[in-house]
Amino acid sequence: MENFLEIINDLQDVFNTVGVSSDTLSLPQIVVVGSQSTGKSSVLESIVRQDFLPRGSGIVTRRPLIIQLTQDITIETPKASFLHEPDVWYTDFTEISNEIIKNTDQVCGKNKGISSDPITIKVVDAHMPTLTLVDLPGITKIPIGDQPEDIEEQTYSLINRYIENPNSIILAISPGNSDIANSESLKLARTVDPDGDRTIAVITKVDLMERTRENLDVLQGKTLPVKLGIIGVINRNQSHIEQKVTVESCLEREAQYFKNFYHNIASEHGTEHLIQRLCTILMNHVKNCLPDLIQRVTEEKIVQHEILNSLGPKVEDPKLTLAECIRIYVDRFKAEIYGTNSSWQHNTGGKELRDVFEREIGEALDKISLPEDIECKIEAEIRNASGSKPSLFTPNIVFDNLACEILKKFRPPVKRAIKKGAEKLSDVIARVGKDVLRKYPNLKREAHQIAMNLLIKKQYEAEGFIDNYLKLEECYINTNHRLFTMNRSKVEAENRDENLEDLSFEKRNIRVIKGLLDLYIGIIRYQLMDIVPKALICFVVKEFSDRLHSTLMKHLFVEDKVENLVKEDILIEEKRERATKMLEALQKADIITSLFD
Repeated sequence: MENFLEIINDLQDVFNTVGVSSDTLSLPQIVVVGSQSTGKSSVLESIVRQDFLPRGSGIVTRRPLIIQLTQDITIETPKASFLHEPDVWYTDFTEISNEIIKNTDQVCGKNKGISSDPITIKVVDAHMPTLTLVDLPGITKIPIGDQPEDIEEQTYSLINRYIENPNSIILAISPGNSDIANSESLKLARTVDPDGDRTIAVITKVDLMERTRENLDVLQGKTLPVKLGIIGVINRNQSHIEQKVTVESCLEREAQYFKNFYHNIASEHGTEHLIQRLCTILMNHVKNCLPDLIQRVTEEKIVQHEILNSLGPKVEDPKLTLAECIRIYVDRFKAEIYGTNSSWQHNTGGKELRDVFEREIGEALDKISLPEDIECKIEAEIRNASGSKPSLFTPNIVFDNLACEILKKFRPPVKRAIKKGAEKLSDVIARVGKDVLRKYPNLKREAHQIAMNLLIKKQYEAEGFIDNYLKLEECYINTNHRLFTMNRSKVEAENRDENLEDLSFEKRNIRVIKGLLDLYIGIIRYQLMDIVPKALICFVVKEFSDRLHSTLMKHLFVEDKVENLVKEDILIEEKRERATKMLEALQKADIITSLFD
């Protein structure tokens, strides 16, 4: 049995030593739960057979106390040591109490706050069993003295953390001189163990219980739904402690009391029986849990390895790390744009840009058409161009002026389309930075700003190119354009059809000019649908992609900036440190559990 329990003790020590919680493995353990003044400390001291726990008013136990008992028949004097001082052994157990208080104050302060950080104490004696118990702060309802206002929530939260462990055995302490139905420890146990499969009840102060039939039923296990048993004990009272009555003497009096007043069930109660029962329960429980525990150690090692791999190594060479980050950042951006980085989680940047080409630009340009009052404008332009004398022929200036006026309408939607394309790229920049540079917040911020400045510059160049192109179109209305000359006669014929004989020559001429304007604007629209995407790709995509790496290197590789740029996010550092410690603990746990046959 000792071998099984020593394995669990070693595992607890491993996790506590490296400063990580053993909750992940759900180690089997006996958790002692009870309200203040229920006799919890007296029960533990009776098991250990030593006065070693701090005493006083309010919450005295303010940190979990892991008590590892080891039987060693070769020693004559009991001794104890703490995990935080493994080489210091105490034989004066009053010094142990002082060390618990001192260590508690260091972590919790001198007020009555509590902490989940455990204290581990090893006790070695020839006359005690090999057993491990976890003593938790007593349940309290109302803050007393310096206790924080939320002390009830703090204690419940800490206790629940331990008893929710499916591999924990709950040792629920209840005073015999109070109504057992109101036991806080049993109520808590029932919330996580409703069937009582892993709860053992200890009734303290049995000597203060009324010897009624109802109380006898409680001690015989006929009342409480706990399957691991109900054991009554008699506590040392304050006068015993003040008179320095030994634990051994009190245990003898306890045994005599049960023989005198509960002789039929005396063998099933008392501290000695409690110790035997706890040893049997814990031994069987550990034997059952170990195979699954070994499996969980293996699985958790894989998880921690994956976490460390995802976080990457610590920065050893800042310049090399910065150069590699920039390379990966640029490569990932290009992969997003040119379609080599497919992902079902989001559309790639290239897909989003194509949507701009196919939908945004097309829809925007299609909305540009002749104004509803175009015929009135044509008529007004003809009259203005003719001056004071009527003209037999329509001057070319009429067509040119009207075409220029309509061409100006292309500028706003074309610029919006270019801006929309740039916005799509800015989304890709942010996404890539978040993914690739998440470990380095300073680098992510600087790289994003540099990339955005370059993108804005290229956006302006694209807009400038399109602006100049539209100026060219406005400056020279090319009525000799191949598509225009090919379709001009058709448009003129349609608008001078003999079915329109009721229209005057002037009206027919206006209709012809309207048709030709629609033809010319359609040609420009067609050309823009081809030129705008090309300008967007050339300036905003290709030139941006080609210059991104050199621009980042130029602005980021500044001697006094490099180290700060690749300084990791504090959360990443903490996560790596946690995973490293956990992996260290698991590797040691793997060695320990491998000794189990």
